[in-house]
Amino acid sequence: MDAGTDISVLASALPDRDGPALRLGARVFPLRRWMARRHAVVGAEVAVTASLLDQLPTGPTVVIVVAPEVAADTVVDQLLPAAHGMLDGAPGGALTLGVASPEAVRTGKTAGKLAMYNQHLDALPEALVEAVVAGRRCGLVTAHGNCVLLLQHFVPATASAVVHVSPTRQRPVRIDGRWGLTEASSPADTFEVPADGTTISEKLAWKPTAHVVAHGGTHTVSLPVSWRYRYSLGRGTVRQLATLSRNAAAIAGRPLSLDVALGTQGPVVLRCRPTTG
Repeated sequence: MDAGTDISVLASALPDRDGPALRLGARVFPLRRWMARRHAVVGAEVAVTASLLDQLPTGPTVVIVVAPEVAADTVVDQLLPAAHGMLDGAPGGALTLGVASPEAVRTGKTAGKLAMYNQHLDALPEALVEAVVAGRRCGLVTAHGNCVLLLQHFVPATASAVVHVSPTRQRPVRIDGRWGLTEASSPADTFEVPADGTTISEKLAWKPTAHVVAHGGTHTVSLPVSWRYRYSLGRGTVRQLATLSRNAAAIAGRPLSLDVALGTQGPVVLRCRPTTG
């Protein structure tokens, strides 16, 4: 399938709704810059990320837009082959599915109301349906009523980081670092990088466990003793993340929260959400 192709899926409306028997049910798009101008369709997170594609080290990402009053289970069989085919190379293994934030999230709440789901391909149909239901229940819909999902290859991460950054250069960049995957409930090392990038403020956390990918999701593992009280991010990585994030916030003209996976190929930005301050 052409990675630049857009796919539309027809679907029936929800049984308890009046309306035409068939309507536009969902659309599947590769993440592209034109989405920066379609806030009402794709929401704040996708629009801001699209505007920064030339600035951030992102991986191939597919945007799934499920129209309002459409039952997700009626379109999932058409959606997933189209979405999976758009991921360049489409290797096997785990995929990451997330509900995109339609509005700016509160600073410090990295994933807004919902986090990401790490799944293997055979578990994605159920995960997609559940994600749409959960997104609607939490009010995570755009001005047009769309529930917007993001699908990516899972990025194996030795460590992960959440970066909070303001376009105001006088404010330091804050970075929370963890071994393994980002989980809000797990302890994190914290770093603050001032505008001049010279003296980094560091706070080391005791990290006895880490979250890693498993078939059908994630699981918690015990860390070697030597890793438990050791910084998850080196100073070079901290400075690199601070610089790319500060530049992104300056271009976006608003504060951002970035979820970053750190593996053998360097940092990959998984999510880029505008924040409220």
